[in-house]
Amino acid sequence: MSLKANVNSSGVSPRNKKVLKRKVHHRDDNAAAGNNSQFLNHASHLKATHMNQMRKRKRDFFNRINYSQTLSVVVLPLFALIYLFKYSPGVIPENARTLTFSCIYFNFTILAFTSGYHKCFAHNAFRPLFKFLQMYFAFFGSSLGLGSIKWWVSLHRSHHQFTDDTERDPYLIKRGFTWAQWGWLIKKPKIVTFYEEFMEHEFPQETQTKKDHLEAKRTLVNEVDFDEEYCDDELENLKNDYEISVHELILWQNKYYFLFFLISTIIIPMLVTVLICKDTWINGILYPGILRMFLCQQLILSTESVCHMKGLGVSIPMQPFNDKNSSQNCMNPLVSFLSYGQALQNFHHEFPHDYRCAPSLYAFDPTKWCIWTLSKIGFVSELCTTPKDLITQLRIQQKQEVINRMKSQLNWGTPISKLPLIKPKEFKKISASASHNNRIYIVIQNIIHDITSFMDQHPGGVPLLKASHGKDATKAFYGGVYGHLTAAANLLATMRIGVLDVGNDEEVWKRVVREEGDVTNENERHENKLYRTAEAA
Repeated sequence: MSLKANVNSSGVSPRNKKVLKRKVHHRDDNAAAGNNSQFLNHASHLKATHMNQMRKRKRDFFNRINYSQTLSVVVLPLFALIYLFKYSPGVIPENARTLTFSCIYFNFTILAFTSGYHKCFAHNAFRPLFKFLQMYFAFFGSSLGLGSIKWWVSLHRSHHQFTDDTERDPYLIKRGFTWAQWGWLIKKPKIVTFYEEFMEHEFPQETQTKKDHLEAKRTLVNEVDFDEEYCDDELENLKNDYEISVHELILWQNKYYFLFFLISTIIIPMLVTVLICKDTWINGILYPGILRMFLCQQLILSTESVCHMKGLGVSIPMQPFNDKNSSQNCMNPLVSFLSYGQALQNFHHEFPHDYRCAPSLYAFDPTKWCIWTLSKIGFVSELCTTPKDLITQLRIQQKQEVINRMKSQLNWGTPISKLPLIKPKEFKKISASASHNNRIYIVIQNIIHDITSFMDQHPGGVPLLKASHGKDATKAFYGGVYGHLTAAANLLATMRIGVLDVGNDEEVWKRVVREEGDVTNENERHENKLYRTAEAA
């Protein structure tokens, strides 16, 4: 009995139970240790992943910095501004000759960029007839520090082709003012491969294919007997020669860009300031050199920031040619002056090959005046201008799109073509029924109208309307009683409920064509149009 008393109901003695408890505790300790180990391993894994992501983000950040552009856009201007604040020489040079040279050199270099980089190389708006003029564009255009012709032109063409595309527009104003003004220069885009391929497509490194094609065409010319065809082929050969020479110039300038930038931005301003202006070398580097470059940069870059921002307080944005992208015609004299005449970007985006930035003769556009002057003295030819009728046509089309957009938001009433046909007997029955005693139905030009909602506002009074209930009031509406104006006809159109089926619907369908046909055709033309812009047409 004593033995049985020492045994519990489960058949395990207290002594053995203690042993089991110790084993259970031992297993629990092992499980806890295992859980802690797994937790530590997971935490270590998360920490390692986070550190790898931080290192990758840091590596990507430094890899995406455009160091050459950062030097010219950030570092050099920053040093110049620090020098100005520290030594206080003045924003404007005290030496009058240095000031004069700085102003002349400012216009000389920025025109090389706007006329050469932009109008000549990016958009082929004209053709230089002499090699020295192309060299002037290539050499002094680099003094703005905005990159080589190959690099800048490729990105600018991408901007025109993919305006406001979140991936392929390098200047993308949707990323903010800072990005459009400076960010795209300092930081490389994420899709570097796309831009590299786009750049290679625009300016391939190898020109032998073009040369072979040119030689093949020359061979064909020698086999042609007709003088007219020979002249056409000869002109084509001259065009190909020009394209190849420009292509080789762009590749050559891309190779020596940094050297050209150093000479035109630092060395030439310093030498001229010291030798001709009789000023110090530091003032030569500061005023006609770095500060002049910085000012030119901001004027050029403002066209991609200020002139693409909608609702900016300092400008009056307008889109007279196309409102499908962010380009604006900033009709503000201050913006036009600060952008060196490049403020009318809405016109430029639609007609990029035009050597002008506006069709107006009196628009502030130094680049246009420079190119026009060069053409008059025989230095350039083939100035591209958009026909006046094409400009007017696109302006009218844009106005029509705005009108149609506003029109679609208004209540024009149910279209006649969608109204139900009601027989005269059925209409008389409805008008005479007791359930419609409190309503007024009238017929005008075979269209049935329910004018009950307007009867209390009718200037002629309710009795006059009730007298026409269930009757044809066409003559009364159009002069028999009162000659209603267009506003009254538009209001009446919102009250249509049916078409009186009298068997002769010719007049009704004339109205359908007049009211709905033009709108339908305009929509079809809008949906099926082949050209995105007038320039493409």
